[in-house]
Amino acid sequence: MDLPTLESIALSFPGVEKEIKWKSDLVFMVGHKMFFVIDLEGPPHSASFKVADEDFEELAATAHFRPAPYFARHHWVMIDNVSKARIAEWKQYIETSYGLVYEKLPPKKKGEIQDH
Repeated sequence: MDLPTLESIALSFPGVEKEIKWKSDLVFMVGHKMFFVIDLEGPPHSASFKVADEDFEELAATAHFRPAPYFARHHWVMIDNVSKARIAEWKQYIETSYGLVYEKLPPKKKGEIQDH
């Protein structure tokens, strides 16, 4: 999996913004809340994203995944090499993470996103 494809998937959802944080992390946000992070140092490049509470333990124990440093308590996982997941998997992971974060936004912020 290449970084431009991951970026394209993440940017395909309404209201997504991106910026570089912590020197080398490409962060994707909705309503100023992070939902997907790619570590640009590498290769290989790692990435982190939010998962549903009920999926966290299982995915975090899967090959190439682990609880995301600093974010595991919020049910984020990290994959050690973005090429270890297929495009269909990435689409699902990123869409799920976006949805989980979007749903927790205040109604006013959701309205602003929908209006654009």
